[in-house]
Amino acid sequence: MRLFDSAMLSMALLAQPVVAGQAYDQLYRLYDYPKTLHRSAVPVCFHHGCESVERVTLTEDHWSRLAGYFNPPAETAADEREQVRLAVAEMERITGTLAGTAGDIAGDIGGFGTFDPQMDCIDESSNTTTYLTLFDQAGLLRWHSIEPVISRGYLFIGGWPHYTARLRDKKTGEQWVVDSWFRDNGELPDVLDLDTWKDGWKPEGFTF
Repeated sequence: MRLFDSAMLSMALLAQPVVAGQAYDQLYRLYDYPKTLHRSAVPVCFHHGCESVERVTLTEDHWSRLAGYFNPPAETAADEREQVRLAVAEMERITGTLAGTAGDIAGDIGGFGTFDPQMDCIDESSNTTTYLTLFDQAGLLRWHSIEPVISRGYLFIGGWPHYTARLRDKKTGEQWVVDSWFRDNGELPDVLDLDTWKDGWKPEGFTF
């Protein structure tokens, strides 16, 4: 992600602290998002740092496909996290068509020189948080709550800045990241525990 965008977002998050359960409210305060999230106007960020926001409408067919990933309901938190991976990937495929972001390439460098709208980790983490919030609002998540976007690194301290969406296990309190930035649009996002991610985790062989 761009260094300037990262610094600005970090300052914004520090100036507007949030608590668990206000993940979408955080995004609404920062970007051109509708105050109330609804399937008829789902905000999709792109062009780095949520510079552009397209609002798309999910049809009943779209939602039926998405809800199907949570049927039957997960019997464990681990099962639900796998359902989340599948549903987020499907949501990216749907919104990719509707918002014109289907050509988003993993990371930042891979998208240079392309004409398709690209996303950095601010865009990806914001979009994934929005999608998770929709699932939660519909009662599809039994084992997890949605946490605000979180970062690792700050400028040149602790590694290059990077942002992700996250979940909290309602029973254990353990936090899990749902990071879609490392994958092309519509591919399964990476879901792993927050501590491992904070230590600088990235897929083997990945280079921005």
